Amino acid sequence: MIQGAIIGVVVALAMMFWNRRNAQQGTGLAGQIETALRGHAPATLDEVAKLVGKQGFMARGEVAQALNALVSVNKVRVIDAPEGTPQLKKVDFIRYESVSPPTS
Repeated sequence: MIQGAIIGVVVALAMMFWNRRNAQQGTGLAGQIETALRGHAPATLDEVAKLVGKQGFMARGEVAQALNALVSVNKVRVIDAPEGTPQLKKVDFIRYESVSPPTS
């Protein structure tokens, strides 16, 4: 039982570092998201997923992880949901905006 917990923690940490590295280097899904958001209006999680061609519940999770990695390396800014938004609806109102200027 403890072995399974240790393996789960190691896998979670590895995925966190992998996503952060991709965000810093501009590769993988994080790189695709960064490119899609550059020069684009702030977008919700669902809109970002559609911009990079991801659909479905699991795909939104992957996009959320990549967005969080981009936020941690200061390439994307989070625009919070308006005050009074119910907790379970915040995911529909939080917007993500590229901090990098558009490239020509």
